[in-house]
Amino acid sequence: STSDFKNKFGFIFDRARAMGGLLSMGEASGAGGSDAKKFTSALIWMHGLGDTESGWSGMIRADLDLSPSVGACKLVFPRAPTQHVTCNSSRTTSWFDMAELPLGAQDLPPLHGCSLEQAQESAKTLHKIIDDLREEGIPSERIVVGGFSQGGATAMLTCLTYPHRLAGCVCYSGILLGADRLESLATPAAKGLPIFWGHGGSDNVLEPSLQQLGVSALKGAGFRVTAKTYEGVPHSSSRQEMKDASEFVNGLLSGGSS
Repeated sequence: STSDFKNKFGFIFDRARAMGGLLSMGEASGAGGSDAKKFTSALIWMHGLGDTESGWSGMIRADLDLSPSVGACKLVFPRAPTQHVTCNSSRTTSWFDMAELPLGAQDLPPLHGCSLEQAQESAKTLHKIIDDLREEGIPSERIVVGGFSQGGATAMLTCLTYPHRLAGCVCYSGILLGADRLESLATPAAKGLPIFWGHGGSDNVLEPSLQQLGVSALKGAGFRVTAKTYEGVPHSSSRQEMKDASEFVNGLLSGGSS
């Protein structure tokens, strides 16, 4: 069942769910969080396989420590479509199909049994969200896209294929799709994009070898990657990772809030 799958691989975080309910699509974080304050930046965050946005919205709100210099940051938490997932043999929320789990760098290369076609469709959905934010007056250069696990994979693909320059990307415990075709996959605007990739050193769902493989490919293609591995952390996030990601995002967005 889907619940058994979630329990086995730990995609639902009890801690995250306990931290609060759904964060609205337009809630601000950091200084200037009132509705009267115009949003000057945005963070889009995507959940993992079999999850929803509710847990992560609480976790990001509580633990992502944005600097006051960032200004009013719009937080957006899309939900993946419900569709058939091969490794689960049932329907659940997913950004793309996966043939099997767990996965390491040695499993089913180069796409590791993941559907690039479905991931690209999800990336198009995210592109529309980014376009909407730009229409609201937030420059693409002040939009960060991030996510966990499947969400992290989709975040990277979204950023790599978006036609306008973005602020950067944050990937927690993810997988790089299209590592063998980055030169043709990435748009000119994405070249050299800053990427933060954090990964648990004890991740037995998407193994650390996937981070090593992905980071090597990204750096080889000229992307500015900050890679962190957290010893003893399984397929989940940690407070240190959130602290490191906060520093990364603050570095991208501070100073442009006027």
